[in-house]
Amino acid sequence: MGKLQVFEVIFDGGVDLFRAGEWVQGHVRIVLSQPKSDIRGIQIKYKGKGKTHWTETETHGSGDDRRTETVHYYMKEKYFEEKMLILGRDKSEKGEKVHLDAGEHNFPFRFQIPATPLPHAFEGRYGRIRYKVRAKIDRPWKFDHTVEKLFNIVGVPVDLNTRPEAPMPSASQDEKTICCLCCASGPIKASAQTDKSGYAPGETIWVSGFIENNSSREICDITAKFYQKVHFRAKRHGHGWEHHREQKTNLGEQRGEGCGEHRTASFDRKPFLVPSCPPSGLDGCDIMSIEYYIEFEADVSGTPFDLELKLPITIGTVPLYSAYYSAAFPPGEVVTQQPTAPPSEPPPPSYEVAMGGPQEIPSKSGHDYTFGKMMYAPKYPYYTFPNAGDPAYPPPAQSMYPPVQGDPAHPS
Repeated sequence: MGKLQVFEVIFDGGVDLFRAGEWVQGHVRIVLSQPKSDIRGIQIKYKGKGKTHWTETETHGSGDDRRTETVHYYMKEKYFEEKMLILGRDKSEKGEKVHLDAGEHNFPFRFQIPATPLPHAFEGRYGRIRYKVRAKIDRPWKFDHTVEKLFNIVGVPVDLNTRPEAPMPSASQDEKTICCLCCASGPIKASAQTDKSGYAPGETIWVSGFIENNSSREICDITAKFYQKVHFRAKRHGHGWEHHREQKTNLGEQRGEGCGEHRTASFDRKPFLVPSCPPSGLDGCDIMSIEYYIEFEADVSGTPFDLELKLPITIGTVPLYSAYYSAAFPPGEVVTQQPTAPPSEPPPPSYEVAMGGPQEIPSKSGHDYTFGKMMYAPKYPYYTFPNAGDPAYPPPAQSMYPPVQGDPAHPS
């Protein structure tokens, strides 16, 4: 490691979460085992940037002229980028080098995040949104020392109380006829529904469904899966035609028993806890977007053609006030002191690291940073809902799934 023993960026108070328009304060800490006199200056750069990237293989020509090329697809967005000198001089300026004695040195910095709509930080397979401070010890005719510190932004809010569809269930129904050799058996009918369509991290999604099997095949089981799908946009070599990629992540899964031929099966109020995750849409970003949905599926034996339903949902950063109040005082619970009126809004959220926890962030050069590996995970608003996911406090049972023709539990 040589003379440089410690080189790090520290935010005041250990805070790494900021809002658009706020001031960020901290200092660069340097510890030297011996005096150091080869420094031209110490520079700070702070920036927010979104980027998508992947490679595709293209084949051109034929015969002996056939060749394969790896093509890079990428797009970038810059939300802000500024730099400042906190010691010494810039490359364009003349002057003497800086001398630092052995021991500890602290150089304060302060900058303001632009007061513009900014997206939440995000880490994906084919793209990312990052906010960071980069400190550099500029040494002429030598390799520079660099260190980075990533931070989080409270991005564009998604208030579910402003979305009329959020309190309404997300529902779907369909039917499929499975053919057996030359004969077609009766249809398999399915319906599924969530208790509403707008949720915040920390809240529980309740899913119900119903299967009417009029076929001669067995329904092995029924499943519901909670998915996040991220859509990425990029251009060939950054400026050519546009391509798209998707990343689909399973956030939770529940299984129920199937049924035999000419029988029915139900899937009654299964809970899915919404983890710490970015909101739907990822507003403020034009090269990535996020959607969430429940996929309800009936696994039909002996055929790859299963019956699937998709239930779109919205993940917000501000929960429905009525949902929080209902969770605080569920039906049937004894309330010793009844409030005079429902709360106007829920308590403020905590900010939790994203599902999966911190991951290693490689340096731009592909080598380790000056002082080992950097671990990071974005943070998102997370609410503590009373009785979240507790089967003893499910939502009301009425209208949990739409009626299906022939369903004895829901006659026409």
